[in-house]
Amino acid sequence: MSGLLKRLSFQTGQSRKVTYYRPPVYGKDNYGVENGSVSADEIIVPDVRAYIHNKTDKSFVQQRAGHNVTGKATIYLPNLGTLKNFPNFSGATAFNEPEGFDKIIDYDRTVYQVPTDTETGWSQDSTGVISTDGESVTLTVTGSSAFSYTAAANTLEADRITFQLKCSGSVVLNSFLSFHGGTTSNDQILYDNANITLDDNEWVTFDLPFVSGTTTDNTSIYYKGARYAVPVTSGSSFTYIENFAKTTFNFATSSGDTIQIKNFKYYKSAEWSIHEINDYNDEFMSLKCVRTSGKRDSRRKAYGTNYNRP
Repeated sequence: MSGLLKRLSFQTGQSRKVTYYRPPVYGKDNYGVENGSVSADEIIVPDVRAYIHNKTDKSFVQQRAGHNVTGKATIYLPNLGTLKNFPNFSGATAFNEPEGFDKIIDYDRTVYQVPTDTETGWSQDSTGVISTDGESVTLTVTGSSAFSYTAAANTLEADRITFQLKCSGSVVLNSFLSFHGGTTSNDQILYDNANITLDDNEWVTFDLPFVSGTTTDNTSIYYKGARYAVPVTSGSSFTYIENFAKTTFNFATSSGDTIQIKNFKYYKSAEWSIHEINDYNDEFMSLKCVRTSGKRDSRRKAYGTNYNRP
């Protein structure tokens, strides 16, 4: 099924990669009220092949809490065994089957793509050689292991960040930062992940929430079946309303190691919620899903940082 979905992606945009997401489960007190403590961590599996058969593209009937059901679809995913062998998730034991109200995070549109087909704008904090093969940008380490890109761009509508890394040598990803409105620590949002040792010569996809769901709940990265906690903090002046100014990756490396980055995007997502499992067999899973949205994008800038967050 996975191979069929890949071949279909060359023919139709309905077959594409999505992120499978299960929200964290919170504990409850003696009265059945959530107490804020996480009893089961979230699950994030990026780069999952899916076929999305839309039933309804847009509905404007208002639902509870001011949300609209903006789409209905049947989503086909590879079987469970295939999902559990994806590079980010291989070996994980927390995911046994899809559950109701799990999320399929779909790609809606690119808000800003950080260019990796050019060396312009990329820098390292000390010494090193930066090059590009026309698709990815590469840092060959000779000193510092901080890799940055600087530019000015509007990222107002973005709610997620995705990028791919490939390394050679003994490379450890320490943290990732995004700066908006300036390039000081006051202007940053910091994804301070638990250190991840990356395997040689293997592209790994990272998909993280941008602002929404981060500064209070933090987030996660799954790699080789292990969950790496990602505490997220923001500077005193940080606001996503301001333009993108800079991004920085911090690595622990040795001289001669290489780090490649490609497909680096700030994007707007479309979130599907699983309501029914219509078919579940050795070949594929068929899921009945709906898509909801919060308040209008056009009012977000006027009403503040939390206005458009479902």
